[in-house]
Amino acid sequence: MNVGDVTRKIEERLPCAWSEDWDNVGLIIGDREKPVTKIAVALDATEGTVRDALARGCEMLVTHHPAIFRPINRIVERSPLSRMLSEAIKGGLAVYSSHTNWDSSPEGVNVILSRQIGLRGAGPIMPPHDGAWGLGAIGDLPEPSTLIALARAAKEAWNLSSLLVYGDDETPLSRVALCGGAGGDLLQGAIDRGADVYITADVSYHYLLHAQLTKTHLIVVNHGEMERSSLPNLCGLIREVTGFPSENVSLLAGNNWTPLVI
Repeated sequence: MNVGDVTRKIEERLPCAWSEDWDNVGLIIGDREKPVTKIAVALDATEGTVRDALARGCEMLVTHHPAIFRPINRIVERSPLSRMLSEAIKGGLAVYSSHTNWDSSPEGVNVILSRQIGLRGAGPIMPPHDGAWGLGAIGDLPEPSTLIALARAAKEAWNLSSLLVYGDDETPLSRVALCGGAGGDLLQGAIDRGADVYITADVSYHYLLHAQLTKTHLIVVNHGEMERSSLPNLCGLIREVTGFPSENVSLLAGNNWTPLVI
């Protein structure tokens, strides 16, 4: 099996057509003809994850976040992106990224997150296209919860180091919406679908204000920690489509910059 074969097999399950127009998914670095025997999976392509993948004897690294997201004009060794690209190219490591097509997959990020916190009858916040699940998730808790209790349950389920909660702790919450990663743009969609509380990451001041004015409870979590919960499932998908045994598809810890809570 070569890089092109692995790429095709992943895209049979996670079509690039499921990604958003602004995204950059697929094979970003590498030779499609290079043989592949071992694959590493990580949230991000960094100098560290590239080195870890090469040290494990991997010929391919699959990441959630795109290895190159915006166009670049130059590669200079002092920039982190340039160092990552240089390490991958010199080491002959192919880097493949599955971003919003993994987010919107019926077996991807938002479906996994909703199951991990026990939502029932979950559906997407943003309607699907081309057979995808859609973006975000909204569903009902088995029984009403307070804001703090829900936040604690999410923290445990997703192995979060910390989170922020906005709202009161007296109102019973039943209908929960979430979006893995930076989901501020889906806030109004969650409100329109009757969410009592919305859980996402990277929320700006104006979204916080909008949640407050619409009396929507809000839980803001770490972007990377939230999405990292889905990576074991992505490893499982890659093992399934390639037929590689578990030891040939390894999950890298990646960069864990835990915030200080003071």
